[in-house]
Amino acid sequence: MKNQENTLVLVIDDDKVVRESIASYLSNNGYRVVLAASNEQGIDAYHSSSPVLVIYDINMPDQKGFDTLTAIFNHSPTQAIIILSDGGNTEEVIRAMRLGVSDYLFKPLDDMEILSISIENTLNRARLIAENNLYRKNLEEINKELEERIEIFQMDQQAGRQVQISMLPTSPQIINNFQFDHQVIPSLYLSGDSVDYQLIGRNKVLFYIGDVSGHGSSSAFVTVLLRFRIAQMRREYIRGRFDEEFSPAHILEVLNRDLLDAGLDKHITVCMGILDDKENTLEYSIAGHHPLPIIYENGSTRFIEPVKRSFPIGLLAEATYFNEKISLSDDFALFLFSDGILEHLPGKDMAEQEAKMLAVINERKGDFKKVKTGLNLHHGIKVPDDIAVLSARHSTNSSRTSG
Repeated sequence: MKNQENTLVLVIDDDKVVRESIASYLSNNGYRVVLAASNEQGIDAYHSSSPVLVIYDINMPDQKGFDTLTAIFNHSPTQAIIILSDGGNTEEVIRAMRLGVSDYLFKPLDDMEILSISIENTLNRARLIAENNLYRKNLEEINKELEERIEIFQMDQQAGRQVQISMLPTSPQIINNFQFDHQVIPSLYLSGDSVDYQLIGRNKVLFYIGDVSGHGSSSAFVTVLLRFRIAQMRREYIRGRFDEEFSPAHILEVLNRDLLDAGLDKHITVCMGILDDKENTLEYSIAGHHPLPIIYENGSTRFIEPVKRSFPIGLLAEATYFNEKISLSDDFALFLFSDGILEHLPGKDMAEQEAKMLAVINERKGDFKKVKTGLNLHHGIKVPDDIAVLSARHSTNSSRTSG
C-alpha cells in the first residue's frame, strides 16, 4: 500500500479487535486514523475530523447502519465509504451500494491485502470524482463566461466571432521545424469546429482538429472546453505531472470520459496527432472523424487509412481509442478537414468530393494557400456547415518557436 500521510481514515466498528487491527494496519502504512465504536460516536467523529475515507461496519448492534450512511451522504454526497458486512444479507449490501458506498468487504478480514486493494481503488475513485467535480466547476465557469459574452455581443455577433478567433493559434506558425496553417469558416457567427497545435517537447508537436455536433453557441462552447482540457493535460505533461501515457489515444480516452461526465449531450469527432521532427514520424488517433487525414509526399496524394478507428468522444463510455504511427518523407504536407468541406464541394456523391480534395492537393503540391484557392475556401463565403482545415509540413525556415 502506498504511503498516505495526509489521508485521514475513520473506522467505525463495534468489534474492538477488528477496529484496532484495521487501525494498526492503516497506521503502519502511513494513514492517519480516527476510531469510533458506535454509530453515535461515528457521526460525531465524522463531523469533527472530516475524513477522506470511512470504513464502516454496517451490522452494528443498534441496527442504525443505514441511518448513519444516509446522514453521511446527506452531508457529503461523494464521501468515499467502504462497508464491512458479515455476508449474511446480500440485499443489505446492494442497498448500501445504491446509496453510494464505494466498495464492500465481508468479515472476517483474514487478508489485509484485500482491504489494501479496496482502499486504493476507493481513493482512486474518490480522486477521479473530485477531479470531475473540479472540471464541472470549471465548465460552469466557462459556460457562465461564454453566456455573458454572447449576451454582450447580441447586438454585434461578429464581435463574438472575433473573440473565438482570438482563441485559435496563430497561422501560419513554425513549431519545431514544422509549419502549421489553418482556417476556420463558420456557417454561423460562432463555430463548432476547432483546431490547435502546441509544442509538447524538444522534438514533438501535438495538434488536432475537432468537429462538435450541432451548431451555434452551445457547440462553440464545447470547443472552449476541448481546448481548455487539452491545454491542461499539456501543462501537466510538460511539468512532469502527467503520470499516464501522453499519446493521442490516451488523451482522447480522457476527453471522452470528461465529456460523458459533464453530461452536455454533445459529441466531437477528432483527429489528433503528434509530429516528431527527430524521428520524422506521425503518431495519430482518429475518433470518428471524417474525412480522413490526407498526406501529400513524393509527388502523390492519398488518404491515411488507419487500421483502427473509433467512435467520437462524448458518445460511448466503452469506446476504445488506438495509436498508429507512420514515417514521413521530407517533403510531406498533411491536411485535416472537418466534414463541412464535403457539403461545400461539388460532386454527386462523397467519392467525387473526396477525389476532388485529393486532386487539388496533388495539383498544388500541398501548398496551403493554393489548396485553399483550389477548394474555394476564403473568408466571406456562405457555407451550410462549419469548415475547418489544418495543414502541417516541414518548414523551409529552420527557426523554431516555442509554440
